[in-house]
Amino acid sequence: MYTMFLLAISPARKSIYITNPYFLPDDRMTFALTEAARRGVRVVILLPGAIDNNIVRPASRSQFGTLLEAGIEIYEYQAALLHAKTMTVDGIWATIGSTNLDTRTYSRKVDLERWLSRGFVDRLLESLSFPVRGEL
Repeated sequence: MYTMFLLAISPARKSIYITNPYFLPDDRMTFALTEAARRGVRVVILLPGAIDNNIVRPASRSQFGTLLEAGIEIYEYQAALLHAKTMTVDGIWATIGSTNLDTRTYSRKVDLERWLSRGFVDRLLESLSFPVRGEL
């Protein structure tokens, strides 16, 4: 599936929408997403505001700066746990894992300014997650 994701992202021209509870892209996936955004593709990622794994969230958030600087939109779902795993590309390619049938109106956008102003504890947890990030 990883290769399929990369093959779907690479030719994207209009949009990439991702929903994923455990978003930990490696360097290759991060590059594919940021390159898509830089060539004008709207990349939107919906992640959980709360998660059932205390180390995955900081590990995921530690990479937000790179994504946000490239123009990728990140939203954190606030109303409940989010466990959907979906991706659509240009409205013609899609993959669906588990799907929650609820609105996304309770999401909060994470912009670069908000991410840069995160607190000490968040930054500490992000840095502590770095050595195990590849295993998550």
